[in-house]
This record gives sequence, structure tokens and C-alpha cells, in this order.
Amino acid sequence: MRIAGTLIFILLFTNVVLAQDSTQISYSEIQDTLVKQRFIDRYENVFMTKVPTRHMFKVGISQYYQATPFPLYNEMPFTNLSLHLGYEFKFLPAFSIALSGHIPNYGTSAPLRYAWSSTVLDAQLRWFVDMKRRIRKGKSANNFSGNYAALFYNLPGTYDYREIVGLKLGLQRRFLNSGFMDFAIALEHEIQGGNSISTQASFGFAFGDWKKAKSAPICDILFCDENIQEQWKIKLPELTFGYYLNRIRAGVAYERKVKETPFSLNFQLDLGVNKGFNYISRKNLADFTPEYYPYSYKLTFSKEFFSSFSIQPRYYFLQKRQQTRGRTSNGLSSFYTGINFENNFYIGDHGDLSYMRGKAIVKQNTLHIGPMIGFQQRVFKNGYIDLNTSYNYKREFYNDQNSFGFRGNLSVGLAF
Repeated sequence: MRIAGTLIFILLFTNVVLAQDSTQISYSEIQDTLVKQRFIDRYENVFMTKVPTRHMFKVGISQYYQATPFPLYNEMPFTNLSLHLGYEFKFLPAFSIALSGHIPNYGTSAPLRYAWSSTVLDAQLRWFVDMKRRIRKGKSANNFSGNYAALFYNLPGTYDYREIVGLKLGLQRRFLNSGFMDFAIALEHEIQGGNSISTQASFGFAFGDWKKAKSAPICDILFCDENIQEQWKIKLPELTFGYYLNRIRAGVAYERKVKETPFSLNFQLDLGVNKGFNYISRKNLADFTPEYYPYSYKLTFSKEFFSSFSIQPRYYFLQKRQQTRGRTSNGLSSFYTGINFENNFYIGDHGDLSYMRGKAIVKQNTLHIGPMIGFQQRVFKNGYIDLNTSYNYKREFYNDQNSFGFRGNLSVGLAF
């Protein structure tokens, strides 16, 4: 029995060993079930750099692009804004002709003829300095998204006929399928006059001969799904240095969310200084002259200082709905409503050139309080646009006057 048991054990052990030695390794190929991901070229999608374009019509807003310079503080809802109507034609891959008109905002109290008479007519020959190189490397198509140098001629209308020629250095970008933006520094020479340098900006809607491109979801492009709790915002400044006018306008803002809610507090400070010739409403110079023309503007030589400080509690009323749809997180980009608390201080020394009867010292300290609605959007990592309008109770302390009216603010710049 012992021998039989030993033989059985040996046989079992041998079978196990043989089974281990006979183990086979096989290889097989399994089809990958993961869908290939498409990485978004945000620059290409936003600025349409690879969409061929030869004709582009523009309808939008231009800033700091006016034939008639106004005082730093006036009755307009939006200051230093003009309606921009333009057309641009690409006759060579690196060259275009751009024609445009800039119709200034005089406010609702002035007849339309004053705006037409001060319209800036602008003609430019543009050289897109890096366009041919980008086309050759396959980074761009023949279009209008590029950096340019331009020779320009301005005819500022019939109210103040001063022809201007000069050189402009700028950048223009298509924005998605229906937008454009244009920022430039202009070196100007007034025929029979002096020289100046100024910043200029235009943006708005564009349409032309391009095929509508399929773009990525807007939030993938604009980073509107970032969780931003606070941000500093620096406005694009207005800079004008010349023989007839020297002006600086700048602004900074700070916004912070209230914990994880759709509420925020926005603090904004704007400052401006000015020395030079500008046009002031004749009603502000009524003490100078026996005539009273409520809709007329007079040429004056002005020295001015202006400051504006506002506190705006904001409520991003679409944020919860966008979060449930997966379109945004707890950021600071969306439509909002709120209350505008704004204090403006202004002092201006205006010389009446036509009658030579002295100076007008205009001093104002004004409080604005009213409901507000607006829209703010972060663009890429460090860009932003903020547009709002409010209907305010207006209290003028020096004149002891009360009134109601609209206020507006448009800020474009950098955010951190």
C-alpha cells in the first residue's frame, strides 16, 4: 500500500509539473473603443486665421476716433464712442484698402446734423507685415487677421475741416464668424497744422465672402467655464499727445465674488486729464455770450481733471441655469444686473476763443444711483470686455440740482 501510495503521489506531481510546463501564451489584437479626441486650436477657432477672406464689411463701435474732441465730462451716455461703418478689400495677400466712416455720439439732445458734420472719413492702404510668411508656413489663409502698418488719410467732416495724413501701426482680428476687432497707434500730421500720436480702437460685427466655419463650443474658446473668484481689470487707455490736444484717460477695476454665489462686488476708478482744444456745449458757456444755443458746440481751450469712482453690487442672473447645462462654472462671465453707485468729480477751465471774454470755470461733483444691467466676458486668459448701462437718480451738489438719466460704461482691456 505504501508503494502504491508513493506511485500515485509521483503521478499526480508529474501531471502538475507537466501542466505547468505546457502553459501556452497567446496574443490577440482588440479594437480600441476610445473615440479619437480633437484638440481645439483656440487661436485658429477664435480669429478665423485659416478662413480665406477678400471682402469684409464692418458695423460696430470705434473709441477715441473722433474729429470733434469733447470735454472729459459731458452729457453723453457713452463718451468718446462713434458708430463705425467700414469696408475692406484685399487686392493682394499682404495688402488691402480699408474705407470707413466714424459718426460721433452727440447724445439725444443734439440734432443729427451735428453728428454728420463731424463724421471722420478714413481711407487706409494696409500692409499686413507677416501675412505672406504665415501663409507660406500654413499658419494662415489670405484674410484680414494680422498685424499691419497703414498709410491713412482722414477727412473730418464739414464742421471742422482739418485734413489729416499719417502712419498707423495696428493689429486686426476676425472674431468668430461674425465679429472683428482692431487696435492701433496712429502717428498723425494735420495738413496746415501740427503732429500728434493717439490710440484708436474699433470692434463690432463683420460680414463678407467667407464660408461660415464650424467652430468649437463658445465656452471651449472663451474659457467661460473657469472658476474665477476675483479679478483686477485694466482698461485700454486713451492716449493723445499733440500740438492741439494732450489727453490721458485710464481706468482700473477690482471685482470679487461673494463666496460661491452668483453675487459679486465691482469697484472701478477712472481718471482723466486734458489740456488742449475741444468743443463744449454752448449752454455751459451761457454766461459768456448773450445768445443761448442749447444744441450748439463751441471751440474752447480747456484744462481739465476728471475722476469717477463706482461701487456696483452685481448679480449674474443666468449663472445657475448655465451651470445646470454644463456651460459655465462659478466665474465672472455672463449677463448681470445690479445697482450703480457712482461719484464723479470734474473741474475744467475753458477759454472762450470766439468772444475773448475770459474763462469759464466748470466744477461738478455728482452722485449717480440707479438700477443697472450689463454683460461681462473674459476672453482667453487675460482679456475682458465689460459693457453696462444704468438709469440713475442724479444729484449735482454744487448746483443743488436733481435729475434722472442714463449712464453707460464700456471697458475693454486686460484682466488678471
